Amino acid sequence: MLISNDAGVDALLQEDEVAQVVEVTLALEGVERPCEVSVSFVDLDEMRALNAEWRHIDAPTDVLSFECDSPFDEGLPADETVELGDVMLAPDVIAGQASEFGQTPVEECRLMLVHGLLHLLGYDHIAEDEALLMEGREEAILRELAIRRGDDPDTVRIGPTTRHVAD
Repeated sequence: MLISNDAGVDALLQEDEVAQVVEVTLALEGVERPCEVSVSFVDLDEMRALNAEWRHIDAPTDVLSFECDSPFDEGLPADETVELGDVMLAPDVIAGQASEFGQTPVEECRLMLVHGLLHLLGYDHIAEDEALLMEGREEAILRELAIRRGDDPDTVRIGPTTRHVAD
């Protein structure tokens, strides 16, 4: 796993928690192969540029995922490490929207990281049924992470964050 913060932004999550979120998400999704994942914390300018280039939306967003290979691709050699992809997080956007969803910035960042990882694993949220499935997986993963932190999993709440209503 590669965690980067070249812009020096407040990442909201410590590196050990980022690693745990990645490991738990992959495990709960049934990923048994070794994977390489990159998680980058970027500033508003970089996120705006990435969003403009890849989604043709000239505004920063909270998270972007760039999928490479699927750990479920039977065509990949079994002994090969899977390059899962990159998750880009914009902590300033995440912190700014957290209260809108009744979250702390840290809680919202955890959710956005799980959300980005699920995209790398093939989840999407274009259709309503896909969004509901993705949100269910997000909540289940966040509940397991809460248990592992010693927090009450019943306090985990997510909003309808997987829909791109404004896009």
